[in-house]
Amino acid sequence: MKLLGIVGAALLIGGGAYVGSPYLAASNLKDAAISGDVDQLEANVDFPAVRENLKSQLSVALTQQMESDPDFQGNPFAGLASMMIPAFVDKAVDTYVTPDGLSALVQGSEPSEEGTAATKGTEEIEYTYEWVNVDRFKVNMTNKQTNERGPTLVFDRRGFASWKLVKVDVGDSFAALN
Repeated sequence: MKLLGIVGAALLIGGGAYVGSPYLAASNLKDAAISGDVDQLEANVDFPAVRENLKSQLSVALTQQMESDPDFQGNPFAGLASMMIPAFVDKAVDTYVTPDGLSALVQGSEPSEEGTAATKGTEEIEYTYEWVNVDRFKVNMTNKQTNERGPTLVFDRRGFASWKLVKVDVGDSFAALN
């Protein structure tokens, strides 16, 4: 009977760690971003994966915007501009997807030119949490004042109870580029 209690307690603790770990990872990321803890951010974010994903999203958004802009249709320089999009996107993403840039994003701010966050404050942001599957977890960000959807942070499981940010889904946020 004592063994059954020990096994039950171990299963309960393990299950709690398994289910609670993504919430803790998201909280740790937010705390590291707010405090500017670069080492903690680097430990919790797969920066190469986030950069590649953002490059893809931004390239698609800019291309779609350019194709739908009447000023570009029939413009002889439109082809040249579309060829320059990947170089522009690569440079922009590599510059801003850094621990400081991510810190600004989580705080609902934009990185300044010096690379530090121009903080608005996290009290303006509502965070909602969502399981996608057993190995993927999302944190949706919404501006409380405007009720506009912000980026979604996507975490993937790395081990039993360890998670890393692998994607920042900006969704329609690039529509503001107009």
